[in-house]
Amino acid sequence: MKIVTSPAKLMNVENSTDLLRSTTPKFIEDAAFIQSHLKHKSPKYLSELMEISPKLADENWERNQKWKSNPKPKESAPAMFAFTGEVYRGLDAKTLDKNAVDYLQKNYRMLSGLYGLLKPSDKVMLYRLEMGRHFEFDQYKNLYEFWTEKVTDQLNSEMKKNEILLNLASTEYGKVINRKKLNHKVIDFDFYELKDGKLKTIVVYTKHARGLVVRYCAETNAKTLNDVKAFNYEGYRINEEKSTDTKLVFTR
Repeated sequence: MKIVTSPAKLMNVENSTDLLRSTTPKFIEDAAFIQSHLKHKSPKYLSELMEISPKLADENWERNQKWKSNPKPKESAPAMFAFTGEVYRGLDAKTLDKNAVDYLQKNYRMLSGLYGLLKPSDKVMLYRLEMGRHFEFDQYKNLYEFWTEKVTDQLNSEMKKNEILLNLASTEYGKVINRKKLNHKVIDFDFYELKDGKLKTIVVYTKHARGLVVRYCAETNAKTLNDVKAFNYEGYRINEEKSTDTKLVFTR
């Protein structure tokens, strides 16, 4: 079983761990290629591309100038610890034990607009480049055109026969996987809150729940779909009526 999530905009490269030996991302040369184009983009361009404030654009322009493919330890952190958004608050990697971290190193991958596909131990620098942004570079119209074949092929190469892929990524990031060319069954997820007798999707809770599922799989050494269906953190339970062969629905 493999698990994928989106990355996070929020990052902190001061986070580290003694449980993983840092590694170099598989697609570091591709990341350097993208950065070679991104580096020359002005703060104004970045502001418009990412729909961010001039202050954030200046900050990310500086990040682009400092970015390197082989950063020093103080400039980088393992991806699973560097990302600090809501998914990663749910995952809370820093409180996992060695067995759980080893499980994730083997089974868990993070999708990325800059790095393509990351293992938990892959060292990353501070960056911001969302997969869905209309970033044109070289002959590529967008990041999907650049990454889809690479990411899909890499997942195929890492997965064994009959393994399933748990897609806990957002729609924006999940789209980078070409399901027609992926040789494995993909399981999607929905999370609902019961409010006033109605089931509602609340984005921040959904993001948190995605991280909780990753944590649950690691802590329980989940290997089968039935193992995953038993997910019960923070009040969630499987909704068998709404779930299908390719989608698990959890409610609370």
